[in-house]
Amino acid sequence: ENDRKDYEILAEFGIMSYSQSLCWKGRVVYEIEGNYRVDTENQRYGTVINAQTLVHSKPVLLPGIRKIVTIENKANYEDRKYNPEILYLFVHGFLSPKERNFLQHICGLVSEDTEFFHWGDMDLGGMRIFHFLKKELFPNLKPYKMDEASYMEAIREGKGIPFSEQKRKR
Repeated sequence: ENDRKDYEILAEFGIMSYSQSLCWKGRVVYEIEGNYRVDTENQRYGTVINAQTLVHSKPVLLPGIRKIVTIENKANYEDRKYNPEILYLFVHGFLSPKERNFLQHICGLVSEDTEFFHWGDMDLGGMRIFHFLKKELFPNLKPYKMDEASYMEAIREGKGIPFSEQKRKR
């Protein structure tokens, strides 16, 4: 069986997908091609790596990280302040294979008491993304600000959009 990824096969024909990138706030040490290390400790306002870096690197250390929070909404991600104990990951929706391949190494780098949370939209898509992340990457993932009280507070503040009856049933 061939273990090559679809994007690797497409790259052989010159078809590249440069649109994928991964954004985070927090300290991650990652290796590029197994020999060059990058430490993002001083990038207090966030780190962005492109599609090629995703393919050729992997995280190797998460010094001091005790909590990992995936965030679906860009504004909520941007609003997070650097915290040396928290890794904020902007997930924008369903992650690409390149992003998943990079992030799959994270669970093996943290201590057993590290907490995993997801802060996503409280709609069908947001719930699907939460379950996808829990199944594919972070088995101990818990929802953050995605409970009934948070939902009702958002409604009282006039946030959100009305659902059609068909969407409400789903």
